[in-house]
Amino acid sequence: MSDLQAFPRPTLAIAASFTAEPLQQALRFLLDEAGLALEVQFAPYNQVFQELLSRTSLLASNVQGANVVLVRCEDFIRDVPDPNAAGILLERTTLEFLDALTRFGVQAKSPTLVVVFGPSTRAPVGLLPQLERAASILNERAQKLHGIHLLTADETEGRYDSVRDELAHIPFTEEYFASLALAITRRVHALRKPAHKVLVLDCDNTLWSGVVGEDGVDGISFPRAMLDLHRFAVDAQAKGTLVCLASKNTEQDVLDVFEKRPEMVLKTEHIVAHRINWKSKSENIASLAGELNLGLDSFVFIDDNPVECAQVRAALPQVVTLQLPESEIAQFLARLWVFDKVAVTAEDARRTAMYRENAARQSLEASTTDIGDFIASLGLVVDIAPPAEIEWPRVAQLTQRTNQFNFTTLRRTESEMRSAASETGSLVLGVNVRDRFGEYGLVGVVVAKTEGDSLLVDTLLLSCRVLGRGVEHAMLRRLGEIAAARNLSHVELPVIATAKNEPARAFAADIAGAFRMEDEKRVLYRVPAEFACGITHRPGQDPEAVIKARRSEDTKEPSSPPSDSSIANRSERYTRLARDLTSGRAILAAVRARNLRSRNLENRLEGPSTEAERTLVALWRELLNVEELGVQDDYFALGGTSLVAAQMFAEIGKRFETKLPLTTILECPSIRALALAIDAQRTAGSARGASSDILVELKPGGERHFFLIHDGDGETLLYRNLARRMPDHVSVFGIEPRRLTGVPLAHTRIEDMAKFYINEMRNKQPRGPYLLGGLCAGGVIAYEMASQLKSAGETVQLVALFDAAKPRARKRVGQISKQRVRRLETVFAGVRGEHGISVPRLYSSIKQAATKLMNALAWEVSSRAKRLTTRVRFRVLHRMLERGHPWPSTVPELTVREIYDSAEARYSPKALSDAGVMLLRAQSGDSNDQPYREVYADETFDWRSVAQDIAVIDVKGGHSSMLQEPFVESLVEALTPTVTAESGHRLTSR
Repeated sequence: MSDLQAFPRPTLAIAASFTAEPLQQALRFLLDEAGLALEVQFAPYNQVFQELLSRTSLLASNVQGANVVLVRCEDFIRDVPDPNAAGILLERTTLEFLDALTRFGVQAKSPTLVVVFGPSTRAPVGLLPQLERAASILNERAQKLHGIHLLTADETEGRYDSVRDELAHIPFTEEYFASLALAITRRVHALRKPAHKVLVLDCDNTLWSGVVGEDGVDGISFPRAMLDLHRFAVDAQAKGTLVCLASKNTEQDVLDVFEKRPEMVLKTEHIVAHRINWKSKSENIASLAGELNLGLDSFVFIDDNPVECAQVRAALPQVVTLQLPESEIAQFLARLWVFDKVAVTAEDARRTAMYRENAARQSLEASTTDIGDFIASLGLVVDIAPPAEIEWPRVAQLTQRTNQFNFTTLRRTESEMRSAASETGSLVLGVNVRDRFGEYGLVGVVVAKTEGDSLLVDTLLLSCRVLGRGVEHAMLRRLGEIAAARNLSHVELPVIATAKNEPARAFAADIAGAFRMEDEKRVLYRVPAEFACGITHRPGQDPEAVIKARRSEDTKEPSSPPSDSSIANRSERYTRLARDLTSGRAILAAVRARNLRSRNLENRLEGPSTEAERTLVALWRELLNVEELGVQDDYFALGGTSLVAAQMFAEIGKRFETKLPLTTILECPSIRALALAIDAQRTAGSARGASSDILVELKPGGERHFFLIHDGDGETLLYRNLARRMPDHVSVFGIEPRRLTGVPLAHTRIEDMAKFYINEMRNKQPRGPYLLGGLCAGGVIAYEMASQLKSAGETVQLVALFDAAKPRARKRVGQISKQRVRRLETVFAGVRGEHGISVPRLYSSIKQAATKLMNALAWEVSSRAKRLTTRVRFRVLHRMLERGHPWPSTVPELTVREIYDSAEARYSPKALSDAGVMLLRAQSGDSNDQPYREVYADETFDWRSVAQDIAVIDVKGGHSSMLQEPFVESLVEALTPTVTAESGHRLTSR
């Protein structure tokens, strides 16, 4: 499949170290508002490294859009409890990320936007200095990488959502995700849409308050808000925007204001042209377009008068016409996207001067009858040399934009141009031109290399604005001189014909027609080096195509009104973006208004009858964007997803001050059922009511049941993708923790958990053969359940351990020690110089090492204190459960993870045989998605010591992502033969 087939539409591809899908709706809305036809696609969860390193990833395959990489450094160590290991991993992963990003930026086919977030409120306190430093390093270095564009994360107050982060690794509030989507869309707009070139300003009540013709030069005033417009215009002009005036006034009155009022921040030297008369604004703007030889679609007009704005919009829909607001002018101007640029070149800074210089040239040319005399009078100077460091962006820009005088039309990025210059025998030359009126700037590029006895030209291009003045001749002559200096006999100039490069073809035929060679593949001019050295320009005898290209540069036809309404409505678009869609809250409201759906269910609409139901109705309307809904409506039938469920349960936790697991929505898919579950949690002291409710049906099917035990965080919704892909005749059930008020996992021993879960499971399936499984902690519990079932004489056909390690399994040794040594080596690198040890560097290194030591000690103290309080609370839980007492309200609650880890520390699995133990090992992942095969020394994670007939199967994905799309398909393929087979099926490793 080709890249174009893989991406039928230009794509905005997003990879994140957290769950970033909440960006989707706001992004799609804003991209549409900004006129950007981009499809939004997300890489698999927490697959940033894979996306940067794989040549077939979503980001690497994106050829005509933009990439976005979102990174939180704390995600690198999300599941690493040991402080020393976390600190080492953080430092290593930060450097690895930079390395991966550097390589990706060079090879990427689309520009890449990177956002690095600082530590959240949930970040480990002891590691805060290291996390902040890691984010700072990433921000500092990423902005210097080729192909990478850094977007600074907005430190909006209240952006973090710790509840959603804990539930589904969704770290931000919905409002902040919307504001982040706004920032991303604006930067992508700058990457894909060229900045508008001309700013046309009205004068009366726009640049000053009052009417100069009536109030006089001394009668007008300059409110601070209007001076903000002055400063905006001056700043835009410095970045390459041409500033013009269009005012219904007497010309001298306006010029007197510029001359006599010292308050004017905008000066006459900032203005490239003006039309001050009594004609309509649309006529004057069209006249300015003719003088500047620019299309009307590159113009922006700002006026305070709504009537004038309406007239220009009607007459010149190509122009972006904006009405200046009465207040908050500075904020309005700061939110204008029309002049956004990714980078400002030296040529941009001189643009106004260059237009004035060109006007002087045209005036001289019009008054000269002999073209030879005119060119001689210019005093043209052509400088052909390797580009200066600041010129590389412009060099790449010329390869991408030059069409007419371009022999091969090869488009290249800045990184590719730099790479070409570094190759042995190759050269890259920039062509700078100036004359007595001023500088044209960098207008041409040559790329060539030695091949055999010739200097082979790869690229030769020149801006049309200097054609016909001998610059193109000087370029070819310089190539002849280089060939001669290298003792090469020829300059080989290939020509690849395009629809637009007739001027280049005509020049080659005119200068070197005698040396033309042609075959089936290409046209080649093999010019003797000696001949090339003697090429000169004969003014007035240039080919007709060259002359036309030069004239077309000076006399472009004004653009006709656009037929596409989306283009014609750009004024309204940019006005909305600057005035209305300016915050996360505003965007959320607009998205909801646009996406509001009607209820499309057959069951009767039933209204709420309790306060809890009314609250949930409002919440569902907000999250599902359904205009009307009833308390008996099914959540999934209304379009609900697990991602929205995470948002919903985070809000339930805040509004009802109660915690419910995500899988509650599977048991209680209606508002009425959910309200009852909330009431039961709050009033009856039970999260689910009857204990049998720990079984959650993930997928209905036949009489063959597959039971999946909750992970170390107490969740089973993570198995939903796997469950949905199981064969039709297989029912899949999740086994949830037993919960009590204030206690999310009401067992302190793995054996007790297994026994309780077996009793509940047997209510659904009284006899074997049993199919059991679980991720990580769930696998350990499933193993103990299998042990107890086998002891009771039952048949266990499958125990699927999804990247689960035997408690206290041996880890790989030496990694942490080596990492610590490398960290110290990095700190003290550079201490010894050419003249011995540098005392200042040594002092700095010792200080840095001391800081790291203090951070490690702070983390250790904090971590030990936390472990101590956990042990104390765990003992309280054990006694409470033994005596049947409620959890003390004065004691902070334990998490599922804290209870499970404490229980596992006291658990030793027994030997097990003939139970179909299958270890499914994740193959690849990073950070908290790191597969256990990279952590543990034994290939079976020590399970072979107790389960000698274990089958080991490697599946795609990481520790967590193996259960997510698209990797879950690999897991399904591994499980299906055993899940569907009759009892007695033999497992084999692969």
